[in-house]
Amino acid sequence: MATRQIFLLLAFCSSTFFLQRIFATANDEGVHLPHRPIAPITLPGVDGEMHTIGRGGEPVVTVLVYVSTTCPVANSYTTELNRLSRQWPKAVQLYGIVADPKVARDEAAEHFKKFDAEFPVLLDAAGVLAGVLQPTHVPECFVIGKNRKLAYRGAIDNAYESIGRRRVAVERHYLRDAIEATVDGEPVDPASTQPVGCYFPKPLTPSPDATVTYYQDVAPILDARCRNCHRPGQVAPFELTNYQQAVTHAAMMVEVTGRRLMPPWMPTPGAQPPLVGERWLSKAELKTLEQWFEQGCAEGELVGKRPEPESSDGWQLGEPDLVLQMPESFAIPADGPDILQNFVLPVDIAEDKMVAAIEFHPGNRRVVHHAVLFLDDSGQARRLDAESDEPGYANFGGPGFVPSGSLGGWSVGNTPRRLPDDMGRYLKRGSDLVVQVHYHPSGKPEVDQSEIGLYFVDRPTEVLLTEPSKLVGSIWMANYEMDIPPGEADYRRTTHYTLPRDVQLVGLVPHMHLLGKSMRVTATYPDGRQQTLIEVLQWDFNWQDEYYYQEPISLPAGTQLHVEAVFDNSADNPSNPNSPPQRVTWGEGTTDEMLFCFFLLTAPKTEDLIHTIYHNLGYDAQQPRRPVEVVPTDSGRSR
Repeated sequence: MATRQIFLLLAFCSSTFFLQRIFATANDEGVHLPHRPIAPITLPGVDGEMHTIGRGGEPVVTVLVYVSTTCPVANSYTTELNRLSRQWPKAVQLYGIVADPKVARDEAAEHFKKFDAEFPVLLDAAGVLAGVLQPTHVPECFVIGKNRKLAYRGAIDNAYESIGRRRVAVERHYLRDAIEATVDGEPVDPASTQPVGCYFPKPLTPSPDATVTYYQDVAPILDARCRNCHRPGQVAPFELTNYQQAVTHAAMMVEVTGRRLMPPWMPTPGAQPPLVGERWLSKAELKTLEQWFEQGCAEGELVGKRPEPESSDGWQLGEPDLVLQMPESFAIPADGPDILQNFVLPVDIAEDKMVAAIEFHPGNRRVVHHAVLFLDDSGQARRLDAESDEPGYANFGGPGFVPSGSLGGWSVGNTPRRLPDDMGRYLKRGSDLVVQVHYHPSGKPEVDQSEIGLYFVDRPTEVLLTEPSKLVGSIWMANYEMDIPPGEADYRRTTHYTLPRDVQLVGLVPHMHLLGKSMRVTATYPDGRQQTLIEVLQWDFNWQDEYYYQEPISLPAGTQLHVEAVFDNSADNPSNPNSPPQRVTWGEGTTDEMLFCFFLLTAPKTEDLIHTIYHNLGYDAQQPRRPVEVVPTDSGRSR
């Protein structure tokens, strides 16, 4: 062994032993972070070199940030950490710390190269540094002053108020302010904050008396509910296809499933007629995951062979009749708020068609969250696109024009399905398909060029339009009188509409913005009977979906549809874009609010469906619109 390697090895071993000895008494006494100098420690880097943290004799502030190869929250901060590492080139040394012993150096090096990390990333596989700092989350940061004493620990900023809820704009830059104060020799206020992210990986010891095991109890749940997204090539940030992956993320699984954040499914089971593709975990399944974690995550024995997930490559519904692709690739920045971008795709068909299904293929699964497909036969979308300097055009909430129709949408985890019994949506010759894509930055610059496959009903459109229950169309209900006071946690708005003809309800789409809290849609039949059509008790703007019934619901003429929605404009709402809360009115801007519910209908008589659609348009035009003031935004648009 070369002399230099021997020296580095001895330095690592001696500093590790010294660090453990210095903090042994303090940790035994339950002191979380003693206010005494932190001894230097040498750790290997993903670059193959050894790095010494906290060297004496240098006027350098040290910043340690626990990062990960799988945590999406940590990855989303790479660009911000790069900025901070460049801001004080001589006074600050920032390190990323990977503490997962299962992550090999080459794997970590490849990951952080892909994310363009400009700061050194070190491996603490033995957990020696973690034993001192006792991190609870990834990411979590620690600022150590020139005197080698801890000055700050906690979150990087307040972008994430809770798991799965990211603010539109960052308002508190905790780490940046802590570094600046420490460099200037000033006390940090606050000296600690609560980090939000993935749970810090900790070793688990399975109980010898474990009654719940991975192969017998947990794997079937993950295969049925989670593996559709948490597998190679999908949008999920990590895989859940084997025992070791499940153990690594066990604590987080229990947390996000218990809070109903995962799997993403907002409707309350049993509250409405059965829906297609339900992903809601039962109470028994939640209890199984919880017990497995509490018992130390026992592996058990594999009996037989686990089912392989269906391939996500190629077209799941077969070769489409028509494939449309975004005309240009779109660039997504490494970080910042989510993006809603509209792309105009001309539809080249020789005659009117009925669309039985669409299959959306995201060009970049790391950043494409969901897409909504509008139709435009007026040319308005083309004009909006021409006015934009970038591919497509930005608009929050809607596409920026009144659509002539819709072809549905796609969201993470969705399985493409044909409408039953030769049903289809009308696609007029000469229309444009306007695809609104919701992007969420991944932590590194990305590009996307998604494509959509269209599947037509294999029968003449003019014949289908004369047959019962073949044409599918949409109506909507809305309340435009939104004026939510700041601090109001239970702001309620309702809207209703009486159906003029007999129709059948195929599915529906609730829609609110960031202050949305809950929504309930009911039908009151002419005989006085009431039925809940959908109930969402915990609204999440990030996981909107189309919900189809397993069987269409017959709604006779005279049925009243009623929508009640609740909004939370208090400081306790982690999705509130304003801190402190501000007055919010109706609008399509990011910080505005909406109440919409779209109903996907068919009818035994095509003329009844068409009459209902036009009647609904007239009814909607008569709804009161509360005048709101125009407030300029940073982009120059009005809210």
